Amino acid sequence: MATATLALGGRRLGEGQPCLVVAHVGTAHEGAADAALRLIEAAFQSGADAIAFPVFRATDLLARRHPDRKEMEKAELTARDWRKVLEAARASGLAVVVEAFDAASRDLALEAAVDAFQAHPTDLDHPELLRGLAASGLPVLVGAAGDAPRVREALAAAGGAAALVVGPPAAPAPAEELRLAELGALRERFRVPIGFLDPTDGGSAFALLVPALAAAHGADFVEKRLTLDRSRKRGEWAAALSPEDFYRMVELLRQSERARGDAEPPPLQAGARGRSIVAATLIGRGEVLTAEMLSFKRTDDRFERGLAPAEAHRVIGRRAARPIQADETIREDMLQ
Repeated sequence: MATATLALGGRRLGEGQPCLVVAHVGTAHEGAADAALRLIEAAFQSGADAIAFPVFRATDLLARRHPDRKEMEKAELTARDWRKVLEAARASGLAVVVEAFDAASRDLALEAAVDAFQAHPTDLDHPELLRGLAASGLPVLVGAAGDAPRVREALAAAGGAAALVVGPPAAPAPAEELRLAELGALRERFRVPIGFLDPTDGGSAFALLVPALAAAHGADFVEKRLTLDRSRKRGEWAAALSPEDFYRMVELLRQSERARGDAEPPPLQAGARGRSIVAATLIGRGEVLTAEMLSFKRTDDRFERGLAPAEAHRVIGRRAARPIQADETIREDMLQ
């Protein structure tokens, strides 16, 4: 049965937890293990909580005549390189997520003891792959691109430790396609943690703010693409951030969480107290206090506060136990 929270490495993900930030590096390493290692360091230094790598074999993923086949072959790391990269990712202290596209990639990731799997939105209709990922016993972050029945079927195939990752499929995406107001409703509908993969143009100032807005609207985790070279803006990498901007993005998100505060309002702090009942004129010993003898004013914070205006009924009709000077705070011990 699906749950509202799940464990991702040493972190809890979901309701009541801080929003988890995932640096999705995709193929920004362009097939070079050294570049992948630099991306791990950049993700850690930028304040990410987790890092996500897609692991695939181009021959198993794309047909021979697919227009992207050659490019994907160039971006493919060897099994030996992946072991080196995933080991370094685990050693960094980041939670490690592998977006696995086939059984061999899944098994390689399991050997490296990663923390979670992710399924690409285009594999929503691939229950065999989803069940294979779930069989690992690790959480599965399911990319969503479809109607509610298809999503429910995919979550069922992914098992009980599942989360949903949503976001516009094409990058970069304009602001009106983000639909952030739907995030909270999705969490309530599917009763799983909800993640938002942000496809906002990485060169815009708005891209630094979107993850904070997503968290405020109910996202339990956010994924943003990270690149070492912002000059390469083709395809999905138009939505990637440089390490410097990724750091600013994380800082804005954390500041927004601190600004949100708790659901319960705090008690009034010292200096924020209201008015007290004071004497409007000199009141002699033994005089019966009337409403006309009272005034409601703010008093010196250095001294004990008297009765509040709402307690005037406790004062009216009683006698003064001693003379009370004009503007003097009226307290219980002054009354008979």
